[in-house]
Amino acid sequence: MKLTLEASLHRIGQMFRERVSPELQSDFAAQSARLAGGLLNICANWVDDAAELRHNENAAIRDLLGEAVALVDRPMATRLAACAAAANPGLKISVLDAENHRLRALLVEVHAAIEMRANPEAQAFNQRIWQVLEEIEQKRAPRE
Repeated sequence: MKLTLEASLHRIGQMFRERVSPELQSDFAAQSARLAGGLLNICANWVDDAAELRHNENAAIRDLLGEAVALVDRPMATRLAACAAAANPGLKISVLDAENHRLRALLVEVHAAIEMRANPEAQAFNQRIWQVLEEIEQKRAPRE
C-alpha cells in the first residue's frame, strides 16, 4: 500500500483501536484511545475527500448562479453569467475554499434579491437554493 497522508492516518487510527486500546488498564484510557482512532479515521477521510468535495460544491453553486441569470436584473445577471462560466482557480484546498467563500457570498446576494420577489419562478428558485445548500451540508458530514 502506498504511503499517503490518509493511509497513514487510517493505519494509526487502526493501531489505536486494535492494539493500544486493548492493552490499557484504565477503561477511560482505553476509550480515549478508541476515540482517538476514530477521530484519525475521520481526519483521513476528510483529507481524501477535501478537494473533490469543494470542487463539487463550487460547481453546484455555479450551476445555481447560472440558473439565477434569468431571474435577476441585468447588472447582477452579467456578474452571475461570468461566475457561472468560470472554473476553479486551482486545486489546493485553500484556493478551493477561497473560491467557495466567494461563490457563497454571491449566492447570498442572489438569494436576498430572489426572496423579495413573489412570482412563482423566484419562489421555486428560492426552494432550489435551500435544497442545494442542504445537499452540500449533508455531503460535508464527517464519515468514519
